[in-house]
Formats: sequence, structure tokens, C-alpha cells
Amino acid sequence: MLKTKGQKITIIILLILIMVINFSKNILNTNKTNFNTFSSGSEYLVFSKIFDKENLDNNKYGLETCLDKNNQRIENIYDYINNDNNNEIHFESYKSQFGLQGFVFSFLYNKLRIPFFIMKFICCLLLAIILLTICYLISYKYDKIMGIVFYITFLLSPWIVSFARNLYWVEFTWFLPMLLGLLLSTNYKKKKIIIPSIYVSILIKCLCGYEYISTIMLSTILFFIVDLFEVKGKEKRKEIIKTMILVGITCLIAFFTALCIHGYLRGNGNVFQGIKDIYKQDIIRRTLIHAEKDDFDQVYWESFDASVIKTLRKYTIWNTDIIQCISGNNFMLVIGLTIFILMFNFINKIKHYYRDIIMFILFLSTTLSWLILAKSHSYIHTHLNFVLWYFGFIQFCLYKILIFFSKTICYIGQDKQELMNKNK
Repeated sequence: MLKTKGQKITIIILLILIMVINFSKNILNTNKTNFNTFSSGSEYLVFSKIFDKENLDNNKYGLETCLDKNNQRIENIYDYINNDNNNEIHFESYKSQFGLQGFVFSFLYNKLRIPFFIMKFICCLLLAIILLTICYLISYKYDKIMGIVFYITFLLSPWIVSFARNLYWVEFTWFLPMLLGLLLSTNYKKKKIIIPSIYVSILIKCLCGYEYISTIMLSTILFFIVDLFEVKGKEKRKEIIKTMILVGITCLIAFFTALCIHGYLRGNGNVFQGIKDIYKQDIIRRTLIHAEKDDFDQVYWESFDASVIKTLRKYTIWNTDIIQCISGNNFMLVIGLTIFILMFNFINKIKHYYRDIIMFILFLSTTLSWLILAKSHSYIHTHLNFVLWYFGFIQFCLYKILIFFSKTICYIGQDKQELMNKNK
């Protein structure tokens, strides 16, 4: 037991530091393949904005592509700029999103002279603080072991680590809404403070990109749904339902606020026309909505034809570890064991069996929401979207397996001890 405030603070700082160092440097070799180059093509859009000094204050989008005199994308933009080839290049706006992260990092680099490694460190630090707080609240609300499993999974996930320092993905924006929803679920009287914060967090995420937004929104209300099935008393349930509806509406309003801001730019001041263009050029191309092949490049056609089942199958075949020391080949085994444990607990009426079934379904639904709704995006982006399993699903499965086998070992040990005592 930690008795002093100083000891608690020391442990918190140490846990954050371990996360930050691994997110920044991969010191635990969590990502064994492409840590230094992971999603560099996406981050390139931020760097292009940063180096577009001529249009620094004029370009209305926050992300850009750097092109040479032959209108070909320049990949190694940093070296190209430093070699004074500015007169041979031009920049093209990336219009699929507003690009808030590009504006922020361009300002930090060009106005405040903050180097890239510091900006990456800030991203890792913010992510570590948010994830550790989620782990603490999980420990406080449910179980300390569950909180520990969440921490270890976040720390040792090759996918969480890979995204952590990327200036395009700004991963901390994904988990901030989840943190705020979890925090509100510990005290429903704080709605006036936390719900506006949820609005801001979802708005920021959408302005930085719409990727994974269904998963992020569902993770924000997930813990309210768990509470709804757990609490007793009509008034408490009314309070939870009211909060869940308010938070859900808030998330949608934040999303549509970002969409209108983006639409205003895309439509050159005409919001409706801009949103219409976003729908035709971006939403149809990435989602379940039927797309006319002739309207898009041939590279997308296979994803249009792919079924949801075929797409989901892609996300059961891993080419990375689940967490370090647990191979991705064991993914279906992990799911199968978890389902077996939940059924065993249900049959034997083990404590919290009902809550655990609800949590399993909700964490699974949270992940599947984007994989299904954004089916075309998911079909193509298997090099990215495995990270969606870490919005609680992997953590919950590993937690249930750990608890089950630790209790089984304890029971076996107790039986052996009792047998030895009888034979004396």
C-alpha cells in the first residue's frame, strides 16, 4: 500500500515516463518492423504544410502535398527543402479534412521554432497522461487488475506505440473523449463541466480527421451503457439514460460542427455545397454506401465490391503481436477463450457475469462499428486499422483470461493443500 502522497506521485510519474519513453523510442521493441517509418505517408501531409512558408498564413487547409515541377509528389520533402530547391516545387491542399493538426504544428515550428522531436514528445506525453488516467479510472470503477491489464496492453501494443508520436494521427485525440466519458460515469453530477469538454474533444478530433470517429464516439458512451445494466433504482437509471442521450447528441453536434467548418472551406463559403462534395468524393468512397465505380479511381474498386464478412476476416489475421510476447496468431484463441470464460461464469453465476457479458459485447461493437460502417476504408487500410481492437476489446479479453486462469491455479493449489493435510 502506498501511504504517502509523495509515493503515489512518484509512481504516477514513473508510469507516465515508461509510456512516454516507449512511445517515443520503442525501447521495449514493441514495434518490431517499421517503427521509424510507420504511416510516414500520412505524416508527410503535416510536413508539407510546415514547409509551405510562402502560403503559411494564406492556405485555408491544414494539410498539403508537396509536388515537383512535373507535378509528382516529393517524398523526402525535408531533404528537398533543405537543399534549396524551393523554386522547383509547389503545394497542393489536401481537402479530405480540415487539417487542424497541420495548422498547430506549422505554428509551433514556424512561429515558436519548436523542433519536430519536441512536438512528437508532446504527442507521446499527452497520450501517456490520457491513457494512464483511463487505467486509473478503470481501476477505481471496476477492478485494479483490470486497470493494470489496460496499462500493460496500451504499453506493449505494437499498434498503440506505432501511432503515438505521429503528427498526422495525433493519437491522444482518439482517447480523450473516452477518458471524459469514463470520468463522467464515475460522477453523473459533473455533466455541466464534462459534457462541454466532450464537445470540444470530439470537435478537435474531427477537425484533425474523421478516421475512427464511430469507434471514438461509442467509446465515449460505452461506460454509461454498462452502468445502465448494473444499477438498481428507477431514478439512477433515468439519470444515466439522460446523460447518455445528452452525450450522444453532443458528440453528433460536435461532428456536424466540424463537418460544417470543413464544408465551408470545401464549398468556398457555401456550406451545403461543400458537404455535398465531401459526401460524393470522400464519404461514399470510404463507407458502406453504394459507390459508382466509374466515379472513382480503379484502386478503390475492389473495396467497393468486398463484402462486410470478407473485410472483417482481414482483421482476424495479424502480422504483428497482439501485445509483446503474445503472437497475433493467437487472436482467435483469445476471443474463443474469453467467450468460453463468459459462458462458464454465466452458467456458474460468477460475480459480475452479467456485466462482463455486456462489456464484451460493447467493446466488440465499438471496434466493429468503424470496420463495418467504413467498410471500404477498412478493406484497404489493414496496415492501420488493427489499432481499433485496442479501444478496450483486447484489454478486456486479456483481463478475463488472466483472472480465470489465476483463480483456477489458486483453486488447484488449495485442493492440493487440503489433500496433503488429509494425508498427514
